[in-house]
Amino acid sequence: MKELNMQPEKVQYILRPLFPILQDDALWDDFMTYAKNIRADAVMAFSTHLEANHPDLNTLRERLPLFAKRFAEVRAAGISPMVNYYVTMGHANMLPAEHAKTFTDMVDGNGRVESGCPCPLCPEFKQYIVDGYALFASLDVDGVWIDDDFRLFGRAVTSSFLCFCDRHLEAFAARTGTAYGREEINVTLLKDPLSCTTAELQLRRDWRAFQEDVLVGLAVSLREACESVNPNIHMGLMTNTIEMMQRHGRHLDAEIRALRTVSHPQPYVRIGGASYTDEHLPGILDRCVTFDAMAATITEPCQVGSEIEQFPWTIGGKSARGLALELYTLTVSFSPLLTLSINDGFLGFHDYSGSYQRTLGPLKPYLQAVTDALSGKKRRGASLPFSSDPGVSAGMNLSGEPSMRMNHSLTRIGIPVAPGVQTPTLITMKEAMAYTEATIVGWLEKGAIVTSEAYYHLCERGMMPGSPIQVEKGDMSHRTAVERIVAPQAPDWLHHKDVVSWLYIPVHAGYIVSAGEGAEVWSEIYDNLGNRQSAGVVVTKEPYPMAVVAHTGDLLKETGRQWLYQHILSYLTNGEYPAMVEFGVNIYPVWWEDDTEALLGLTNFSMETYPSLSLWIPTSRELAKVEQLSREGLWMEADGIVAAHPDGGIRLTLQGDSVPDHASFETYRLAFLH
Repeated sequence: MKELNMQPEKVQYILRPLFPILQDDALWDDFMTYAKNIRADAVMAFSTHLEANHPDLNTLRERLPLFAKRFAEVRAAGISPMVNYYVTMGHANMLPAEHAKTFTDMVDGNGRVESGCPCPLCPEFKQYIVDGYALFASLDVDGVWIDDDFRLFGRAVTSSFLCFCDRHLEAFAARTGTAYGREEINVTLLKDPLSCTTAELQLRRDWRAFQEDVLVGLAVSLREACESVNPNIHMGLMTNTIEMMQRHGRHLDAEIRALRTVSHPQPYVRIGGASYTDEHLPGILDRCVTFDAMAATITEPCQVGSEIEQFPWTIGGKSARGLALELYTLTVSFSPLLTLSINDGFLGFHDYSGSYQRTLGPLKPYLQAVTDALSGKKRRGASLPFSSDPGVSAGMNLSGEPSMRMNHSLTRIGIPVAPGVQTPTLITMKEAMAYTEATIVGWLEKGAIVTSEAYYHLCERGMMPGSPIQVEKGDMSHRTAVERIVAPQAPDWLHHKDVVSWLYIPVHAGYIVSAGEGAEVWSEIYDNLGNRQSAGVVVTKEPYPMAVVAHTGDLLKETGRQWLYQHILSYLTNGEYPAMVEFGVNIYPVWWEDDTEALLGLTNFSMETYPSLSLWIPTSRELAKVEQLSREGLWMEADGIVAAHPDGGIRLTLQGDSVPDHASFETYRLAFLH
């Protein structure tokens, strides 16, 4: 991760009991027993529950003695008390309390009113919410967290833009000097940026900047209210998914600056968009990877953590085994700060089977040993780039959510990703449209995988002079059947063999890729009659080290393309890349290194058990020792065989108990000779 965004040094479990737990003595007693048993560090209690979004201030005042009593018990147990201010702007359409009927509700891009979800520019609402935060911050608490309804998007229609109430439109007109209508702004936001005029692109940027300033202004007011009654308060911010955050132009760095207090200048930031169940185990991996990406958008100093949740707050949403796999992946990827909302908000935290308590308490020393081993190391891997700059996201196509598919696809075929510090960079059309030429050239100089669609657009921008790779518009639709691997170094089982392609492995069917002198074709795409349609993968080192690929990035999960993409990454990095899993899918490696050793986290998100598992480590270094972390948090020699890999570097074959079991994980420490 970026150096400014330092990992917390201590594993922290932050439990989030809903308000009904505090109201019931028996449920609360069970909860406190649970908190002590799993070695919780903090209790972040919800201020309200599924009621009116904004109870009147007298109702909130009447609750304070109960909160004070519960927090005193939390403090006495050596656990930090915190408040989860559950409703700020409103999570969804709900009937408003009588006093809140005077608030100005938000209006979406289609003119629909979001009942019970006030616009943050409404002065009556702003005074109410500032007073409400001050009430809870005045308790003996260490932190106040803003829940993820702090957003100008995502209520009943989650994809709609907000807010287009009269107050919002008037304030935007005052800022820009031009009175825009709701429909004009909404249509411009949804327009393909390639067809936008200069004025329309500026309108998109102006709207993004205005929206973020509205949120930052409210954040400042909430922080000032809390700090005025509790100078030692630590502010926290919860977010939504990175797909939604980028589509709607949130700027986390600006919000973090707004929430700095004198006593705690590094606010908490909880990355959101959790996997709520383990019904689709690799889906947990996808969400962990999106958390990782959002953390990479932050450059301001803060305490970044992650959301672990089972919604709608029910027991049984996730197995203890799946929960442990999720906690480990998030910790080894970017942070050991873990907010837990994993039991029933109505029926309590009593863990009837005992599986959670048997898992979470003993897991903590292991996670701490992993965190300790990461100190001083840097992450390595490929990735899409991610930015929270509203000016960048305004240049992307906003008609749908930005796709994470290329990152997800690489993780499924055993390739490490490293958002924020990525080498190579994965470049799709959204990056080719939205980023400056200087930024893109910086990525290309360090190596890049570029989709054929994006490459065509970069050529249109005049950024590929002298490149031996050509991409022209054409038509492969409804004809593509197979992709043939022709890379000269391909092994016998794959060389000149066909792997299935469209429509199971989607390609950019509107672009034809070819190679001139100085480029090499590694795969070719044929139609069902055996006619060659296009190159599938072409690599070159001139003018930049890059691979142009016909694939869209969806569904690369088969052994032929696993081999192909792993060799692309080795090629682009001159044979120096982190460990990649061979012939195993849904097994994801995370790699950190310094000058002498590497830390490898290996997570098995499949139901498969492997008697042995081979890893390819392209490197010129010599491996001296491989250790494995025991569940007790101790390092021991791993059961593995080290040999030269036929394509260069090292083949490490793990065996026996050193192979991560299905729905489980292992951690390794690799020492290299100087």
